[in-house]
Amino acid sequence: MKSELYRAGNNMQTVRSVLRALGALIAVLLAALVPLLAGAPGAQASTGVVQPRALTIAITGMTPTTAGPDSTVTVRGTIANHTGSAVGGLTVQAMTSTAGFPYPEQMTEFSDGAPTGTTTLPLLLQQAGTDQVNATVPNGGTATWSVSYQAATFYDQFGVFPVEVDAGSASTAYTATERTFLPYWPGGSATSQVMGLQTAWVWPLIDTPQQGACPQTLRTSELASSVASGGRLSTLLDAGAAHAQADQLTWDIDPALLSDVSVMTRPYFTHGNAQCSERFAEKPSAAATTWLAQLGTSTAGQPAFLSPYANVDVAALSHSDLDPNIQAAYRLGETVAGQILPRTFGTTGTGTGDGAVLKAAWPADGLADAGVLTSLARQGGISTVVLSSTELPSTSVGEGEDALARTVSGVGSGMSVLLANARITSLLGTASTARTQASQFTLTQDFLAQTAMIAAETPGTSRSLVIAPPTDWDPTPAVANALLSITDHTPWLHVTGLSTLAAEAARLPSATHVPAKQVSGAELRDAYLDEVATVEANVSLFKDLLYQPPARRVNQLDGAVATLESSAWRGSGSYGGSLATGELAGYLKYSEQKVVMIASKKVLLAGQSGETPVSVQNGLDEPIQVQVMATTPPGSPLTVDGSDGMLKVNAHGSNTIKMSVHSSTIGTTTVQLQLVTQDGSPLSWTVQPLSVEVTRFGRLLLIIIGGALGILVLTSAYRLRRKRLAGARSGGSADETAEGGGTG
Repeated sequence: MKSELYRAGNNMQTVRSVLRALGALIAVLLAALVPLLAGAPGAQASTGVVQPRALTIAITGMTPTTAGPDSTVTVRGTIANHTGSAVGGLTVQAMTSTAGFPYPEQMTEFSDGAPTGTTTLPLLLQQAGTDQVNATVPNGGTATWSVSYQAATFYDQFGVFPVEVDAGSASTAYTATERTFLPYWPGGSATSQVMGLQTAWVWPLIDTPQQGACPQTLRTSELASSVASGGRLSTLLDAGAAHAQADQLTWDIDPALLSDVSVMTRPYFTHGNAQCSERFAEKPSAAATTWLAQLGTSTAGQPAFLSPYANVDVAALSHSDLDPNIQAAYRLGETVAGQILPRTFGTTGTGTGDGAVLKAAWPADGLADAGVLTSLARQGGISTVVLSSTELPSTSVGEGEDALARTVSGVGSGMSVLLANARITSLLGTASTARTQASQFTLTQDFLAQTAMIAAETPGTSRSLVIAPPTDWDPTPAVANALLSITDHTPWLHVTGLSTLAAEAARLPSATHVPAKQVSGAELRDAYLDEVATVEANVSLFKDLLYQPPARRVNQLDGAVATLESSAWRGSGSYGGSLATGELAGYLKYSEQKVVMIASKKVLLAGQSGETPVSVQNGLDEPIQVQVMATTPPGSPLTVDGSDGMLKVNAHGSNTIKMSVHSSTIGTTTVQLQLVTQDGSPLSWTVQPLSVEVTRFGRLLLIIIGGALGILVLTSAYRLRRKRLAGARSGGSADETAEGGGTG
């Protein structure tokens, strides 16, 4: 048995030795392969990301971007080699077609790579020009190319034409393709009948709301970089200000953004918790001051409208029967905007009196059903609404897309509907990722082509186009300025103001009905809004607790509630909304616990009435007003007085009142003491029981003392009489005996 175990042990030892040897061999091989892999052409980029083996071609520019009869079209770009080895003899070939796109949908199919010459995309591409890349392109290297051709060879009418660029080499099987669009404007009499598009821009200045209930505090430090040079909001303001007059821009401004930026013009804090602690102190931001000043100058007297404060999700609030919240957000927004931008919105937020301020709304995602429009009309006084073009069918069926429509709100008033082109909105939404020269060219050229396609559908019909980027739009300065320059210089686009289109829509002869009921899957959820409603009720209670709070403080608390209802928390932003809701709830709980009532737990009454002191301590940084309420059991003979009227308690102070207690019977009664606000709302955390015990010992003691005094008087009189009588019997007169004090 032992020998078998010994042999088994030897066998296991042998296996271990073999495994160790294999492991060492594998390690040696891997060590040898690492430098080979690192040095292998195209095996790994410097970032550590494995590159796919391919040729890639990009278009970085085109001149002209709109061709004419005498134009030599030049397409430029780059070609990158990631095939794993050097490639020589590269040829770049440009292809185009004599036929333009008949429908906008075919443009999408073309850019998505659909094959041409098919039933779906019946365009026949022809060779237009060729460029030979002379240099050999090493693996990982890039070369430039340029292809030219004469526009008149292929185009003869207004429209949008396909351009495809193909690259390949006889030394490799790899090829590359890129596509773009080229509008053609023939000029002269050929375009005299092109009516073009009345084009209006909506220019959004909207951001994720940053303020909660902690004064002078922003949740993050992101806004500082956004208003600084090169930041998102700085870019939008600079480009908008530069082109506002030429393009007749209409500004869409969120008052919450104005408030947030205004905070940064003074010493402020970022981050922190519900207790307003663990915050980072920040110095006043010169960029914020400059941004607000520039905004005030750029928008003074210019076409503009206000979103509701924090751009609240009007659709979700309307669907949850929270119309008062919509009204509150609009009223707060008008107040804040009027204070910060008085030259744009007037001190009351209703405008400067020159008609530049519109009563317009742009609901989240451009969607709104009949109920939402009714809520906007009733609660916000809205008479013009910007919706996505997917929301309503065109009012000119068979005559191309048009932005104008008219509907009737639930209050019976007419409402102008301006339909923002959904394809263009979606295209502009890609700006946040368009950071390379090629991607920026693609975006701006696609934008130009989309507008030309809309105009070319029915060139003899006068129609309108509304351009509305997403509210979180983040273009580069080059893209923003290029798009606005295109609008101003393109022959088929005629710039106009949103108010002009709204007036035209109001004059349409017939009304188009929006969907009766339409709930977007992106809306704020009912369960979330229930949580917000609970916090909102607590905010109302807290405001009522404060003694004559200044308007700034009330606006801040109302703004904190509106922030919870912001459209920014839709979809992927819901986590941020939950954090903001929890933070505000925590702030209220922490603050309320600083208001404390101090009273005795037991009062002993020796008679029918008595007094007991009740103190209120205020640990808040602002004064409060409360009333001490005493609740006795039903049918109790006990009454408690002295709690009438409000009790003011200064910040970090205390105040005391005396409560009068009266009872007609003997016994013990428990009274509930509690603080309430001026409207009678109870402060639930201040409930305290007070035990009142009535003994009547005081009345009984008076009776005993009175009886004792009576007995004492009778006893004294009896003794005096006895002394007098005794003195008379001993020979003295009774009077003498009395005067002598008796017989001794």
